[in-house]
Amino acid sequence: LVGRINEALFQARSAKARTISILDIFGFEHFPDNSFEQFCINYANEKLQGHFNEFNFALEVLEYEREGVRWSFDDFRFQTNTRCIELIEDRRGGILALLDEQC
Repeated sequence: LVGRINEALFQARSAKARTISILDIFGFEHFPDNSFEQFCINYANEKLQGHFNEFNFALEVLEYEREGVRWSFDDFRFQTNTRCIELIEDRRGGILALLDEQC
């Protein structure tokens, strides 16, 4: 999928090659090519992981406040997957929107 998008982008631009790459750092797969089905499975998993993280952090915040624990969001060094999800689902230029436009 990413390869095809890269080919389309390269053909659309004359001298400059532009590419899109996705790094699935939390996954355990290493395939030269992935199917669209696998892409959708990975996307759903990332959405669930994001929801799980947000929900659990919200619960922690409530518990800290209830127990009077002093803390700051700066105390948490948590990297979210929000930017990756936005790249996939943005309605104006995300991967799914581009695929929908081409199909």
